[in-house]
Amino acid sequence: MRAETRQGREDCVADRLQPSAAAARQRPDAVGLQRLLFFLLPAAFALYANFQGVQLILIPAQVETVEPARKIDNLALLTVFCAIGGVIGLMAGGGVSDATRSRWGRRAPWLAAMAVASAAIAFSLGLQRHLPAIAALYAALWFTLNFFQGAMLAVVPDRVPQEKRSLASSVVGVGAPVGALIGVNLAAWAEGETGYAALAALLIATTLAFVSLAPEQASQSLDAPRRLKLSAALRSLNGFRSHDFAVVFALRTTMFVAQFSINNYLLYILQDHIGASNLPAGSGRIAAGALTSLRILVTIMIIFAAGWIAGRTPRRKLFAQVYALVMAAASLAPIFAATWPGMLVFAALGGVAIGVYSAIDLDLMAQVLPDKNAAGRDLAVLVMAGASAQFLAPTIGGGLIKLLGYNALFLFGAIGALAVGAAAFLLRGVR
Repeated sequence: MRAETRQGREDCVADRLQPSAAAARQRPDAVGLQRLLFFLLPAAFALYANFQGVQLILIPAQVETVEPARKIDNLALLTVFCAIGGVIGLMAGGGVSDATRSRWGRRAPWLAAMAVASAAIAFSLGLQRHLPAIAALYAALWFTLNFFQGAMLAVVPDRVPQEKRSLASSVVGVGAPVGALIGVNLAAWAEGETGYAALAALLIATTLAFVSLAPEQASQSLDAPRRLKLSAALRSLNGFRSHDFAVVFALRTTMFVAQFSINNYLLYILQDHIGASNLPAGSGRIAAGALTSLRILVTIMIIFAAGWIAGRTPRRKLFAQVYALVMAAASLAPIFAATWPGMLVFAALGGVAIGVYSAIDLDLMAQVLPDKNAAGRDLAVLVMAGASAQFLAPTIGGGLIKLLGYNALFLFGAIGALAVGAAAFLLRGVR
């Protein structure tokens, strides 16, 4: 989930290591770092709140009301559409904003435009009652939100001095789990079009506050925009010639496929597998919000503890293997106890596993980069493993539910987690 939640944090990491234009680096930012982060953070919260609230709560509930008998197939299809829109939007947001020259800067015009566009699309999406319209607007919303993300994440390398960049990126990275916490609970309590409207209003308000109260410098004086060439994009695939690079890409893809296959269907698992009568307040929405909140809170706590340990040992494969064992145990818990307490164990152990791996994720990726002079490009490819998983997870998850039931979904998650640990053994240049 988050998978959408982790995807957003990882994209932030990739962009922070992407070098900005030389001219942009040399210019002092007129806005102080504290002021910049004070207004950037709420915008990050709002973005990830929209991602998680829409994907985990609002869309599954809406799809179910349209055609209950085919909700699993339909949700799988819609998730693929939104993944396509998201990948295109993410790539476009960074590239197009890089090339923008205006009196308001490179990023600010697109942040404002995409916030307004996302709000309009989200409001329209909440009013739809037919699947084709929902699919089209869902894909469009994922394009605009990811375009926004591509531009927003470039703010740190653009406007934060090199010596403060690690701190700023860490602070902004908190936006993903906190935003998810806000989004799933807001969507759980504000149903239908009200939920869409609330999330959209949050994004517009925080974005306009950021671009107006922490304004970006004009960009007309920067070097002429660089043209994006196909050959440059193809060179980004050269990293797969490196054994460890390919292993880490496969490891991360497997991890996200296993996670997304379960999390994308969380609402249906709670309603149909656990049973609404066994859930808090008899509501799948409220239960999904509670589980997601629990997992996120545990993840945040474990990240700090695991990060402290990681700073005292160079062993990175061990962390991936611990992740594998704990996540496998989490996935098996609902098989042995298809109850609300069983799901609480699943969420808590899942939070521990994600926290352990998150503590070394960036370091592991950095260690396998084949070309240190193209770190941003190659790191972005590894980050795209999450997007690749979005194409596979809906089909796999939906097929398993239809053919074998929800227990097969959790068993697949456990096997996928163990495969991550096995892949870690294949790394040659990482301890």
